[in-house]
Amino acid sequence: MIVHANIKSQLEIELQNSSSVWIASAMISYSGWDFIQKAIPPTATQFYLIGIDLATEPKVFESILSKSEINARIYESQFTFHPKVYLIKKIDGTFTAFIGSSNTTKWGLEKNVEMNFQVNDQKECRKLLDWFNSLYIDGYIITDDFIKDYKARFVKTNIKVKEIKKEAEDFKKEISKNKGQFFSKNHHEIFKEKFHRVNSLDLQRIRKEVRDKFRELHFNIYPQFSACGLTDLQCHHQSREVVSRHFFNQYSGNYINAMWLHYGKSLQQLKKYATKDKSINKPDSFINNLRIQVIIHEDSLGIWLVLGRNNGSKIDRDHFRKQMTNLKIRNDFFDGVKKLGSDYWLNVSKTPLDKINTTDELWKETQKETIDEYFIIGCDINWLDKRLSSSNISKTILEEFQKLYTLYEIMRHK
Repeated sequence: MIVHANIKSQLEIELQNSSSVWIASAMISYSGWDFIQKAIPPTATQFYLIGIDLATEPKVFESILSKSEINARIYESQFTFHPKVYLIKKIDGTFTAFIGSSNTTKWGLEKNVEMNFQVNDQKECRKLLDWFNSLYIDGYIITDDFIKDYKARFVKTNIKVKEIKKEAEDFKKEISKNKGQFFSKNHHEIFKEKFHRVNSLDLQRIRKEVRDKFRELHFNIYPQFSACGLTDLQCHHQSREVVSRHFFNQYSGNYINAMWLHYGKSLQQLKKYATKDKSINKPDSFINNLRIQVIIHEDSLGIWLVLGRNNGSKIDRDHFRKQMTNLKIRNDFFDGVKKLGSDYWLNVSKTPLDKINTTDELWKETQKETIDEYFIIGCDINWLDKRLSSSNISKTILEEFQKLYTLYEIMRHK
């Protein structure tokens, strides 16, 4: 263990020889940030955990947001986030770490009276990495909305730290609203348009978290389908496809704007549609048939009955059109739609479903469906709605699935 009063010169040497860096800092000034960025090799992997209890400069957050290869999160809790840890993995695979009182600022790194220890014991360094990761997983990703709010509240000249702390309490309440929700703020934020084509390690990790949460949800609700009357609604016959993919590939088009958990026809039912067509629109594909799904977006969780993909689901589409020529079935479909509630919409119609008052009006709206686009009846629930809390979400989804299942049975080709 080596003692350093000021760590800038030694830290710079170690950073220049780094392959990966993990920094947890209560405060980062732009000069401190600039020093770190100039010292680190461009190929090094970077992870940052930053507190909002002290006055980190907004320019730092803006710089982070502009560089998709940098992995950074904000940490907040009911107590002040106050660590100053610099953990470095060198090119040769060994670790070194600096722990002490130095924030990532010009004054903290080279001017103030500080005390820091440099740790070279590999077991201790790995313990530090475990500590960092245990906090990092609960951190919040940095977004444009966060920066805008942060600048409005914290960019003030000649403000004292104790005054910042007072305002920080209100701000921390804002970003911790998701406590108790099944899907966290991060789980929704990654589906903002800005992140659709970003494939950083941090976003990969969060997308994997979303997939794991959907799988947890699946194992909670699927065993209850029969008891809820969802007797012929099946999960995907391949377990890896029960939830949509969380990683970039040729099928995702190297972008991800949503993820979903979906249910539809069984493998035995799909085999009836098998042809020589092996294209993306092949008729025996699970996704090219009628489905009920739960889909996550940036600010909501959707519960949708989905006919399509675009240019797909021709068998179900033709069946549904034929069904709707029968007056009794049209009436049954109308009755089912009216039981959905005011939250529901029909994507091919500009008229809210609860404003459609007759069977013929609804039939007219459904006739706007074309092979060129999805046909969706769904609702989108705000992510902070108590119906989506960890204790309520399974009940909420099962109740909405029961409403949609009546329509599913009418629309589904058997």
